[in-house]
Amino acid sequence: MDVYEAIYTTRAMRRVKPDPIPEDVLKKVMDAAVRGPSGGNAQTFRMICVTDPEIKSKMQKFYRACLDELNATQYASVQDQIKEDEKNSERSTPARINDSAQWLADNLHNVPMLIFFFGKLGGESTTFPVLWNLCLSARAEGLGTCITTLLKLKKDEVEKVLDTPEDGFWHMHAMIPIGYPMGNWGIAQRKPANLSTFQDRWDNPVSWEIPEPLWPSS
Repeated sequence: MDVYEAIYTTRAMRRVKPDPIPEDVLKKVMDAAVRGPSGGNAQTFRMICVTDPEIKSKMQKFYRACLDELNATQYASVQDQIKEDEKNSERSTPARINDSAQWLADNLHNVPMLIFFFGKLGGESTTFPVLWNLCLSARAEGLGTCITTLLKLKKDEVEKVLDTPEDGFWHMHAMIPIGYPMGNWGIAQRKPANLSTFQDRWDNPVSWEIPEPLWPSS
């Protein structure tokens, strides 16, 4: 797969099938993941691939509670807007995202694999390149992923279930559900890069514009 196709089409795929991931495919994905940049090549990251039904069931309950808490607090205004849109028979982008988030919270235990990422406190600069390599390599193998840090709201409970060391060095940074997607691949919809990019100083616009995605090139 062309690298730009992987970059442009690797978007959050929360709805995935329960079909297991073949070991040979998983090996390719994990081998590519660990090639991510690592400060001093110290490789201060660890991953746990969870397929045990009992552990996944516990994680689903944690995840459901975390999402409910988030929607009742930080995302309360978004939930209010979604309800208002529904009154007007509108299907907004937040509503569609909420639907997929709710699906994942209800079905996390049915996802074939949950991959937990760990690193040192404040060490996301080493963990996240590995994490994103995993997402891109999974895309090349036809697997859907999404990145979530939601379970940090129940970090202690999660780490206890996973038997992580209690020495205080390793901390959960994120979790990736992975599986074969129910939906279709497509270019991730984003605002043009020039709207998020400044030249030399804050709020000083760049001289270029990108009104449409540059992949696939015309």
